[in-house]
Amino acid sequence: MNKKTIFHLARHGQTAWNIEHRIQGLLDSLLTTEGEAQALQLATLCLPLNISQVLTSSLGRAMQTATICSQRLQVEAKIVEGIEERNFGAWQGKLTPDMQSHENYVEITSQVTDCKPEQGESAKQLLTRFEAALKKQCQTSPNEVCLIITHGDVLRCFMANLLQEGLSKTGYDYKNGQLISISYDQQSGCFTAL
Repeated sequence: MNKKTIFHLARHGQTAWNIEHRIQGLLDSLLTTEGEAQALQLATLCLPLNISQVLTSSLGRAMQTATICSQRLQVEAKIVEGIEERNFGAWQGKLTPDMQSHENYVEITSQVTDCKPEQGESAKQLLTRFEAALKKQCQTSPNEVCLIITHGDVLRCFMANLLQEGLSKTGYDYKNGQLISISYDQQSGCFTAL
């Protein structure tokens, strides 16, 4: 029988820049009061899942969410390199409506391709780094049940690839505080949505 590791992905709670429709990327803004409530609700949702550790991106909004979750779940929170949000380069800090006229906006924000913002990271680059970080974590801690706090575009790209959407328009439907359960097969190296 193949050994499978179960983990749970979640997007951080709502931030001030989420409300402003400002592209965060590797920049940061604090959780709002609503974002803090989403983090607490996420932790409560995770109580019956036997979470043994909370893993987080190093970005402040994810760390804030992870701290709230780890306190509620009474487990350690740990930063994991490679699960940070996509580097949106020159677009970071700009308002989304101001960037929508860019000729490659739809491809950059709604597809998984090599196209990237100036000085930024492509969706394919993001996906490669994120999947490598997940596989490393699953292989080094196969018996852990982890809650992994990450970001919206990370989830968009990962789930598009997992659901075989590939280069098609992926949309954007991963809400702040949303939980997604995943299985990793140690033998095949494949992820499966639960």
